Amino acid sequence: MNNIYEELIMSIGESKLSGVDPNKNRFKKMLDEKELARRKENYKSIIYILDIIFNPKSAFANLLKQGYFFVLCDKDGYVIRLIYDQKLKDYFSRLHFVEGVSLRIEDCGTNAINIAMKLKRQVEICGTEHYCHLFKNWNCTAIPIVDYYGREIIAYLDMSVMNIDCLKEESVILWKIADYIEKCLWHMHEKDDYLSSKLDHLDRLILSVMACKYERKIVLKEIGISERTLRRHIEKLYELFAVNNDLGIVMKAINNRIIDTYGNLL
Repeated sequence: MNNIYEELIMSIGESKLSGVDPNKNRFKKMLDEKELARRKENYKSIIYILDIIFNPKSAFANLLKQGYFFVLCDKDGYVIRLIYDQKLKDYFSRLHFVEGVSLRIEDCGTNAINIAMKLKRQVEICGTEHYCHLFKNWNCTAIPIVDYYGREIIAYLDMSVMNIDCLKEESVILWKIADYIEKCLWHMHEKDDYLSSKLDHLDRLILSVMACKYERKIVLKEIGISERTLRRHIEKLYELFAVNNDLGIVMKAINNRIIDTYGNLL
């Protein structure tokens, strides 16, 4: 069934049969802390890529200021990463919309994520098309994230906004983000070298920011770490890459296809 309207009708019926309360105003079903931590660890590569995409200096970060927010779900429909501007914090708190909640149809009715899960393609759902009161003001677009190395859908990414008209290019923007994530994942599979295997999340983030020709003091501010922590990681990178200056570690990272010349993760 490829017609989105037919699928919406079926989904609403399934929501009713599942006993979902259309008037519910809080998310309730969620993972416990231990299970959420385990799943976040499994998805750390995608989470890291999203952190790079939405770093404060990126063009995509402006979308957050406009009121857009992004939801990364695992293949089972549980939220494992939320990206949003702090002005939405109180609103999300009232809804109990946090990492770990379920967006599966049996837990909160029709929404873009579970429709995308069923159709295995990008879909858009406006506020009134949702089943529950929870989403009444949400305009959402969701897309699968494919691991082409393993030839399977491994996650779903949702781009949403409330109470304002969506950007005409919203579908294209989300597709571009998903495409970038998928390309990064492919490159990660291709790289099986010693240098890449020795880098942790913070090492890569430091390299990414430094590649943009930021001074160390700006790196500290961008990432939000202490000077001591930054110095410790840079010393590690000096030794690992066998160089003795900041430019050297950036060039080594670029030459080994860890980042590109703009600081993007490869």
